[in-house]
Amino acid sequence: MPIPRVFVSSTCYDLRYIRENLKFLIRNMGFEPVLSEEGNVFYNPKLNVQDACLVEVPTCHMFVLIIGGRFGTKYKQTDESITNHEYKEAVKSGVPIFALVEQQVEMEYLVYRRNKDNPNVDVAKINYPSVDSVRIFDFMEEVQSNSVNNALAPFSDYAELESYLKQQWAGFMFTFLAQQGESKRVANMLEALTAMSNRIEFLSKQILTSVGTDIDKLNVRIYDVMLRHNSIRILSEVGSKVVPLDIVKAKRFKDLAKDVKLIINEKKGLTMSYWLGNIETSKERFQQIEYDFRELKEEVLKILAESDKTPEEFIDASKKAE
Repeated sequence: MPIPRVFVSSTCYDLRYIRENLKFLIRNMGFEPVLSEEGNVFYNPKLNVQDACLVEVPTCHMFVLIIGGRFGTKYKQTDESITNHEYKEAVKSGVPIFALVEQQVEMEYLVYRRNKDNPNVDVAKINYPSVDSVRIFDFMEEVQSNSVNNALAPFSDYAELESYLKQQWAGFMFTFLAQQGESKRVANMLEALTAMSNRIEFLSKQILTSVGTDIDKLNVRIYDVMLRHNSIRILSEVGSKVVPLDIVKAKRFKDLAKDVKLIINEKKGLTMSYWLGNIETSKERFQQIEYDFRELKEEVLKILAESDKTPEEFIDASKKAE
């Protein structure tokens, strides 16, 4: 019978007792543990040993990442560790990731993060008793900066780690079973809604072609483009209604987000966080949203140019049509 394979990624020597206990937990759950020291990684003679581990990651169904105080062996000629590259491969392959960090390492990471942007402090010269390199903190930031699957749970001993993974895997199974039960009903609903949507879209365009004004037709084209952009979907999630006129008038995404109280925390020494209504997003994610909006704005201006309309003319005509 095929069983799920679970890849365990961490430094080996300092976390060997964690890895050993985790191997038995995975087996007791009915899964197959994949650890480099256990011989179940195929070391292809044509590949570097480090690359052999990376090749194994996409063949697994779950990925457990344990971050401790040792940076570990570098991956080839890079400044990143093998563990870091195994994690990147899991993200690239879409393997579900369950990431944990030793509690003492997390506490020192908070000190590092609070002082990272402080011009009066050289964080590289601070003595962190629990870690051998600040690059571990950079790795933790990489994990938490992902837009999805970015949880990083602290643990003080193996018992806490085991309890966390059991809860997460139970939730994972529950979600899968719930989705399976709903899939057929949702598929039938989507099929009916798609057919209805196609008919409505066809009739709407036919009506607009017959009786719509130039501004109406431009609005339809712009709405079609807006629906494809995450920046607009995010605003819709927090109840902000955006129309084509808003896109043309706005210079940046922040201009659209005023009515959902966009708060930017830029205090020195703290990681910046951005709030959109009740949605929190990282600095990196916010920059992606801003970039998405710039792309949307360029597409909208292109539509206006194709219709021989300047932004000013579109704004005036839209206000008159209100």
